[in-house]
Amino acid sequence: MRHKSAVKWSIKELTECLRERQKNKFDSNIGVSGKRGDGKSTFLFKIFQSFRKEGFRPHLHQVYSQDDVKNLLCNQKYGFCWDDEAINSGYKREFQKVGQIELIKVVTNYRDNFNIYGSALPFFYNLDKALRELIFMHVHIVSRGIGVILLPLEGQIHSQDPWDTRTNQAIEMKENARLERNPDAKFRFYKLTTFVGFVFFSPMTKKQEERYLKIKEKKRARLFEHLDKKNRPKTFMESLYDFLLRGELTKEGMAQSCLMNGKRYSTVLSTLNKMLKDNGNPKSLTDYIKKSAWNPSAKFNEQITELVPKVIS
Repeated sequence: MRHKSAVKWSIKELTECLRERQKNKFDSNIGVSGKRGDGKSTFLFKIFQSFRKEGFRPHLHQVYSQDDVKNLLCNQKYGFCWDDEAINSGYKREFQKVGQIELIKVVTNYRDNFNIYGSALPFFYNLDKALRELIFMHVHIVSRGIGVILLPLEGQIHSQDPWDTRTNQAIEMKENARLERNPDAKFRFYKLTTFVGFVFFSPMTKKQEERYLKIKEKKRARLFEHLDKKNRPKTFMESLYDFLLRGELTKEGMAQSCLMNGKRYSTVLSTLNKMLKDNGNPKSLTDYIKKSAWNPSAKFNEQITELVPKVIS
């Protein structure tokens, strides 16, 4: 009988395994970890490229945002999702909490779509715990062209952790201590309780890499442009528009805001009307302006009073 360390898998064997899982109606979520530049994306490219005849297309299925991941998993059946930088979609970060919950729901609720979902991440255990438990295979890239295949334990009765994390952490610490004592020794991955073998893969061709990078640059630029727009401070008009839609904008408040920000009242009215129309809102500005007990005879800055014409529709 072969030693565990001698078990070697090819890309072809792994993809056949994925095909069988789809055929037998099992989900196929793969987590690929490793240091930057070691070949996580190359490994996933090799896996997905094997499904060209089944419809894999890099420009559609190679994605970088949480929204794109959710869209693919929801709207495909027996399809593909290559989450090339899962740090943008699946990592446990407080500011992503709402999106995380939505993604976990999507991965869970759309398991019956039987998509192949592959995610590239620097460190497997930084993946949200609920997502980690939905991964059926973890491949850790140890160097370019070499990966360690790990599978969750099955049939456990007393443990809720299919990845046997505590036991494997202890094994890893012992192995690292051994390497410190003997730098020429090799890490014995087969000692890990979830170890099933190694996988070997070749690099992308120059043409393949150029196409991959082109898609990556385009989609990352689009993602960060969206995030910049989302996170940047709102403009004066955007803030005023939000107040308008919430029904919190009065004529006086708008007039004072215009005066303090050096804006012409009539120009702001026209711009707000245009924003309503551009956003397909059937209501007019008059419908939104909050009516208040504004007494023209009350002591009020004369400059403001002069700036307030009749609200136009």
